[in-house]
Amino acid sequence: MPIKPPSFLTRAKTSLDPLRLPRLLCDRLELGAQGSQARGLTLISRAVARHRAFDLSALPEADRLGALRAQIAAWEPLPDAHYLVSWQGPVAQAFAIERLRLEQVGVKSPVWLPETLAREPFSHGVRLLRALDGFEGQAWKAGILRTTRWWATRPSSQEWSLFLRQAGWPGAADGTAPEIESPAWQKPGRLPVPADQLGRGGQGSEQWLAGILALVLIGFGAMSARALWESFDSRRQAQVALAEIKVGVAPVLAARDKALAAADEGAALIAHLQAPRPLEVLEELLRLLPSTGLVREADIQGMEVRVLVDLPADVSRSKVIAGLEAGGWFTQVSEARDGQPRGGLDLQMKLSAVSPPQRSNADAGLQRLSEEGLPPGPPGNAGTKP
Repeated sequence: MPIKPPSFLTRAKTSLDPLRLPRLLCDRLELGAQGSQARGLTLISRAVARHRAFDLSALPEADRLGALRAQIAAWEPLPDAHYLVSWQGPVAQAFAIERLRLEQVGVKSPVWLPETLAREPFSHGVRLLRALDGFEGQAWKAGILRTTRWWATRPSSQEWSLFLRQAGWPGAADGTAPEIESPAWQKPGRLPVPADQLGRGGQGSEQWLAGILALVLIGFGAMSARALWESFDSRRQAQVALAEIKVGVAPVLAARDKALAAADEGAALIAHLQAPRPLEVLEELLRLLPSTGLVREADIQGMEVRVLVDLPADVSRSKVIAGLEAGGWFTQVSEARDGQPRGGLDLQMKLSAVSPPQRSNADAGLQRLSEEGLPPGPPGNAGTKP
């Protein structure tokens, strides 16, 4: 029996033509049909955004907003990011985009819409989409988007299997990627909002109520002097009560500020502990690279690694790349193409996890022997180490 999507996915939506809208792609901005006069709704390619789904269903609804702010602060996928948030029931879909890129976009009064939210939703399962740039894998459960992953080219069987394992999806052993889909483009019922504007709806309601109260007070001004005096006296009493409430709430507010500061410190510590250790990265590189190679430079930024290796002329670069990917920790290994001349083999890659796969102590020695061959033994005792 097919799963019926939740009500928040069945609201009326408007179809979109992505070619008519401004589109922020991986390496450029396309202004769409309006050209230099482009303004308003602007699609953001999945290639320039980081995505994460925060499931807050275990928390009371009143506590979800504060928990989301704390988790976004602890996430920090980019040094200076602009965050967009869209709610799917109790799950917050968060997107992080480099703030400088958005500020340099030549679109008037832009309204940002990540392309992931501009496609027809799915009920349950995994699918592979053709995105504005490259390809996007999605995992849906009960009509809610749980995990996404972006590739510049169609993912290989190994890359797709890794995505399924990270998504906790059954059948990860079968690495065959599904057929490429192109779901309909549509404007969601509710556009994502910047993370720093979360909760302002409640403040707007309070301001509206304050305005209504002001109109009531003006109406009372037309009444008799006795009614005016009673209104003034009631207002004075309310101000006294409000001052008493502020005095009583001051310790609570101070305790809240202290707790928020402690939460920020804890989030920073968690982010530090969840980062890969440079020594482990270098150790794994030395284990997988040929013994005749020399790591001249290594740049480790979060889950992205770039190394410059000096190799002898008789060592195949493709075999070096294949050997790194076969280790299971380094993925998307390729030669860097930034246009800067650099001697040696300049590689860029990503880590599949924070820590390297667990291996026995003999793995490194076996790897070296398989590459270099056994040393020749003494005469008459071939194949035996001295």
